[in-house]
Amino acid sequence: MTSPAEPASGDATQASQVTKPLRELAALVLLGANAVLLFVGLLRLLVPMDAYSTIGGRAGSTFFVFVGVESAVLPVLAVLLATHVRPALPKAKLITQAALGEYAFAALFGALTFLIWLVGRLAEAEVLDAFLGLLTRLAWVAIFGVAAFVVYRIWRALFYVPKPKPQPGVYGQAQPGWPQQPGGYPAPGQPGGYPAPGQYGQPAPPFNTAPPHAPQAAPPFGAPQAAPPFGAPQAAPPFGAPQPAPPFSAPQSAPQFGAPHPAPPFGQPPSADPTQAIPRQPVEPGQPAAEDSDRTQRLDRDDPNHPR
Repeated sequence: MTSPAEPASGDATQASQVTKPLRELAALVLLGANAVLLFVGLLRLLVPMDAYSTIGGRAGSTFFVFVGVESAVLPVLAVLLATHVRPALPKAKLITQAALGEYAFAALFGALTFLIWLVGRLAEAEVLDAFLGLLTRLAWVAIFGVAAFVVYRIWRALFYVPKPKPQPGVYGQAQPGWPQQPGGYPAPGQPGGYPAPGQYGQPAPPFNTAPPHAPQAAPPFGAPQAAPPFGAPQAAPPFGAPQPAPPFSAPQSAPQFGAPHPAPPFGQPPSADPTQAIPRQPVEPGQPAAEDSDRTQRLDRDDPNHPR
């Protein structure tokens, strides 16, 4: 006689409700235990326990602390408890980052102890032992690498936030009125450039900027040209405007072609500068002029009003 089938009970649901609040605690305990084991292995590597301890022997024994069962399995279990059971823990990101940090620490000292042990075995000519130990350690490195890669993929997919890329045109866009090409100037008539030559009513270029190059019209053939003042060019006056008077003590313009040269003042040599002040000596008719060597020296002369 068979008994009737018992209805399915909610034991599984009740069990999950009991264990779900413990997931965060379990994940933190797994990470903490692995951190303690890694710290103990670091102390065993750095501190000799007896007089016969060597750095090669300590490196060979502590390699399995950094790259072993505990260091490979405990962090990945903590991450799976925090992220793969719904709902995810509020500290899932912190647990994942802590697991990645423990994997990085263990990988660094695992590689260091592996190299120290291998060099020590080869230095002692233990070739077979070095070869067998190399194969064993490579197998543990593969297991450790798979566990670390799983945690890294979880962190990359769930918690990594890439840096936002700058939008085109927000930074580095040329302002209106400036040249678009680096190191160049806009063409005349373009926005931000000089006005096109020959256009009436265009605004003058900004201060302290070079005006655009424009060819100058040649004067008519055979027309006399007036020399500009000393050291400064003189612009031609508008058509029909009165000629301005030259400034005081300005140098005289060059004579036109074919015109006779003006005679110099009385008592002044032709080669002297017109602006040079030379005292003039009164000369009576019939008396020879003094020598030009020194024009300021005293000249003796007969004066009926002032006898010697």
